[in-house]
Amino acid sequence: MDSFTESEMAEIMKLQADEGVQRLSTHFSWSEFNDQRRLFHQDFVYDAACFATEHGFTWGDVIRTAVSAKEIFPQLHDLDVTRLALLLKHVLCEAVPDLTPVQQCELARYLTDTLLVHRRLFQAVVGGATDQRVVQLQQEVQLPPVVCPLALGSDEQEYETLQKLLKLTLALQAKEEELKRLREGPRVSLTNSATREDNQGLQDVVHSALKATEEQTRDTLNQEASLLRDIQELQLQHQSLTTRGSSGSGSTTTPPHTDTDTAGSTQKQKKRKTKSGKSAAH
Repeated sequence: MDSFTESEMAEIMKLQADEGVQRLSTHFSWSEFNDQRRLFHQDFVYDAACFATEHGFTWGDVIRTAVSAKEIFPQLHDLDVTRLALLLKHVLCEAVPDLTPVQQCELARYLTDTLLVHRRLFQAVVGGATDQRVVQLQQEVQLPPVVCPLALGSDEQEYETLQKLLKLTLALQAKEEELKRLREGPRVSLTNSATREDNQGLQDVVHSALKATEEQTRDTLNQEASLLRDIQELQLQHQSLTTRGSSGSGSTTTPPHTDTDTAGSTQKQKKRKTKSGKSAAH
């Protein structure tokens, strides 16, 4: 320690960390430990000296801080709050008594933070646990199952498409039933024309019947044409939704079969006109 001058400490603090630890260690006797703990002990002393240098301690106080750190380290195996308070009192009042109030607070905070935060680590190291294996327990976290992509299930868009298809199907069936009743029902209904033969001439009766037949036939054909247009429009909408749904989900919905042959209905209408004209002529 006689060779440990202030100029020597100043030179040590200019070195890199590894070189500084080795050179600083040559000025002390390390009889406390003869295993790997000696290395931790030397690092602890060097860190304390670096702290004192960085906070403007005189080189004499830097040396005294390093000596105090060397004395503190072997006592950390059973450190508690009471022992920490005694150590701080010894360092601040006896080991390094010439510090300014600000420097005393800084050194006290440094030792408190270092020794309390790493208290269990220092207890393990100083207590000789450096060569022991540490068993680390890992807790496995069970994650929730991965949800399948919406493309593999019934997503909202597909559900809405199915609802629209159902409504179109029902509307289409209703229109087809109405068209069927219209075609199967009577096209012409003679009211009281035949019972008025005694009041009018035969020619007036025939003319009246033809006029009524023409009007009723026209109304029926208009109704049938309107129903055919509605059915065709519903079929197009149904086909459009079915094609769109099959491209997304791979499933197709076959539109209901409709017997709406426009050419056939036109021929039937012509035949009915011909028959009614012949009956009127007779």
